[in-house]
Amino acid sequence: MFMTRSTSITAIRLTKIALITAVVVVLGFLPPIPLGFIPVPIVLQNLGVMLAGVILGAKDGTISILLLFLIGIILPAFSGANTQGVLVGPTAGYVIAWLFVPALIALGLAKLPKQSATFQFVVIWLFGVLFIDAFGAIYLAVYSHMPILKSLLANLAFIPGDTLKAIITLIVANRLTKLK
Repeated sequence: MFMTRSTSITAIRLTKIALITAVVVVLGFLPPIPLGFIPVPIVLQNLGVMLAGVILGAKDGTISILLLFLIGIILPAFSGANTQGVLVGPTAGYVIAWLFVPALIALGLAKLPKQSATFQFVVIWLFGVLFIDAFGAIYLAVYSHMPILKSLLANLAFIPGDTLKAIITLIVANRLTKLK
């Protein structure tokens, strides 16, 4: 049997989706780092979520994160916790935000006329760092009955590490696109 062009494109797309999903799952094997003053740990999985948006684009990146959620129902795919605990506990806002990040990053990058590394970084940082942290902080404030300002200020602890993850995302994505 021979594969048609449309079949091979679909197979390539599915393989990329599966690979990025696997990267996010593997990043979840690294233990979370508890902060103590906030019930949300530092995790590396959001690096993979940012990569999903940059490498796969809006549609396939979102499918990759949905696949992560589905895998998490069956297997422990989230850093340090089961899916139910992640999706209904204090971390839920951050993880739910992951579902929107690939589309936001991909659409933001598509809107740039000339994609310099600086503009790419700004888009990745706005949606892969600021959006996740703000969405998560708002949910955390509601969930834990914490004042919103206190929750937002506590989330400042995530900004340096998440910024580093955005830089790594940019470097990895640019290296991978050079290989094409």
